Amino acid sequence: MRTYGADLSPVIAVLGVPAAGKSTQSKAVARRVGGVRASVGDWLRALAAAGDEEARTTVAEGAPISPAQYGRFLRDVRDEVSEGPLVLDGSPRDERHVPVLADALAPDGRVFGVLLQLPTDVAESRLRVRRSVGRSHRPDDSADAAARRLAYQTAALARLTESFRARWPLVTVDAAADDDVVTRRILEALPMDWTE
Repeated sequence: MRTYGADLSPVIAVLGVPAAGKSTQSKAVARRVGGVRASVGDWLRALAAAGDEEARTTVAEGAPISPAQYGRFLRDVRDEVSEGPLVLDGSPRDERHVPVLADALAPDGRVFGVLLQLPTDVAESRLRVRRSVGRSHRPDDSADAAARRLAYQTAALARLTESFRARWPLVTVDAAADDDVVTRRILEALPMDWTE
């Protein structure tokens, strides 16, 4: 099974609480660096829609993604991505996923993390707006599931960032700024040889 190493594509992990703009920024960064975006949330929702019971339960309850599920996601991504930086949209999700990602990489695998910092009240407001204007048809954006996801991921973020920083560089970017400003700050923070 292929792993990511120094001779293969670097990995950019875009982290943050729900509604921090992870998908928006992951798409923008992938476009700008000639990379491929991979979302564990999209992957999980697609599995749930296809009838996978474990995925369906995780999505319906707004439950954390298990390390086994995350490992499965990374294996699927590795099989599909052949070149260009891999931009992970919203993962790893918690500290249990960090060693899973490390195991999926060659020992010298290149990883760079971006933490989109967003106050909880702003995240709650964005989630409410996303539901009210019909911008989201995600089952995990229902009021109850979104509240559980936000509470869990907010609590997990401190442990995740500590575990991530112990292995790889991680920068923090203010996610409350305009989207274009956030994208520019992310690109400025990346190692120079990772951008086109």
